Amino acid sequence: MVNEEPRAGGFAERRYRRGLRSWQLKNRRLFAVFLAPFLVVGVAIGAFDGQIVSWCAGLAVGVSMTLWMVFRDTPPFYVERWRMGFEGERKTAKELRCLERTGWHVAHDIQNGHGNYDHIAVGAAGVYLLESKNLQGMVEIENGVPHLHRRHDPDATAVFERVPRRALADAARLKEEVEARTGHRTWVQAVVVLWSDFPAGVVEDDRCVFVHGSRLRGWLQDRPSRLSQAEAEEIAAGIARIAADAAAAEKAAAHPAELSPA
Repeated sequence: MVNEEPRAGGFAERRYRRGLRSWQLKNRRLFAVFLAPFLVVGVAIGAFDGQIVSWCAGLAVGVSMTLWMVFRDTPPFYVERWRMGFEGERKTAKELRCLERTGWHVAHDIQNGHGNYDHIAVGAAGVYLLESKNLQGMVEIENGVPHLHRRHDPDATAVFERVPRRALADAARLKEEVEARTGHRTWVQAVVVLWSDFPAGVVEDDRCVFVHGSRLRGWLQDRPSRLSQAEAEEIAAGIARIAADAAAAEKAAAHPAELSPA
């Protein structure tokens, strides 16, 4: 059986769909109790003759169905945030797809025991660990930390200290894994890809780089060469093995009975 290649945003999408299903199941009875009377009344009124009365009945049914669909597909923000997450990852994957045609090796959504690596890009310019962030608002980098400013509430600023901290920790972890798999000692550059209003475009702060998604491809192409073609291919093959092992471990955890002896 051929393992399906991980796709960008898969981890976040699974979390979102699981949360959405939970939200729908939990509130299904509430939706029914609240909206069923409108449906019943609308259908009952529609049984009578008269153009105005029938129009009102149709309106009641239409409004009820619309509210049902809106409530059903509007989960809490902490669930909706996962949808925003995988949409950002899909955008980054689209940008990276163009680089693959020029010899870059790209992998997406690799589990690492502490979450997942959103994207890994390997080319002559080195190894890059990219984390996508689809934040709603304008982002500024202050002292190496993203600060999010809301357009309709300029006094409310969200500070994302964990974003660069996690990106750097994941880059260090990936560096160790690559060295263990391939024997190559190479730097792994942490990159945070922002799909937000980001006026600066690119900020290289200390060891972490922040780049707007629309400028990612050009920024990577402008990096100086660090690896030979052979080194890049060997590292990419090592990362592919890391991804395959992570996928197998995830499958084993999800379906332990399939792997147990008869």
